[in-house]
Amino acid sequence: VSIVPTAKPVADVVRTLTEHKLMVGSGDFYAVRPLDGMGVALDPGVLRMSFVHYTTDAEVEQLIAGLSAALT
Repeated sequence: VSIVPTAKPVADVVRTLTEHKLMVGSGDFYAVRPLDGMGVALDPGVLRMSFVHYTTDAEVEQLIAGLSAALT
């Protein structure tokens, strides 16, 4: 899942999420054409959060809490 924060710089959001013990990434993730087509600046790009079949409910709740803190 990728998002573009509008109220804060991507780097600030990543920093806050890292403080909440979450591993996220930022950049273009080799999606240069789609991001360019959507008008998203390639630097810093988007904030990416990854999920897999073994992601737990607790991990999703941790992410939601971290996003709540990072985006407000």
